[in-house]
Amino acid sequence: MKTSARRRWPLMAFAAALGACSPTLDIHGNIPKPELVEGIVAGATTREQVSGMLGTPSAVATFDDDAWYYVGKRTSRVAFLEPEVLERHVLVIRFDANSVVRQVERLDKEDGRAVDIVARKTPTRGRELTVMEQLIGNIGRFGGGGPGTVPGGN
Repeated sequence: MKTSARRRWPLMAFAAALGACSPTLDIHGNIPKPELVEGIVAGATTREQVSGMLGTPSAVATFDDDAWYYVGKRTSRVAFLEPEVLERHVLVIRFDANSVVRQVERLDKEDGRAVDIVARKTPTRGRELTVMEQLIGNIGRFGGGGPGTVPGGN
């Protein structure tokens, strides 16, 4: 009996390790159901109806509220590796001056563009202090009166 248990142990350990490496699927944001989006008709559906159908948008246009954005993505992650983006959806709904839908635009992963991050630093005035200069510079700046007291006050 002990021999068969010893033979099963490596198989059980391998199965547990394999199960731990299965991908984890995550959904971030708001991905409206396609049948709900199809119910939005340009020139007929109002802002309140859209809100009732899809809920609160992920973002609203910065300078006016004539465009609503519903943003969502679905990712897969295996163990500690970087997540892989499976789907990315952006639904843009634009309204006219009467709060009626003017345009419905769907964007997906293929419509995205890579953005190069700039590594420059903005120069600041002054000079950088060493750790010792910072420590010595703070001597005498703090009162020992306890919480709620003002340094130098009565």
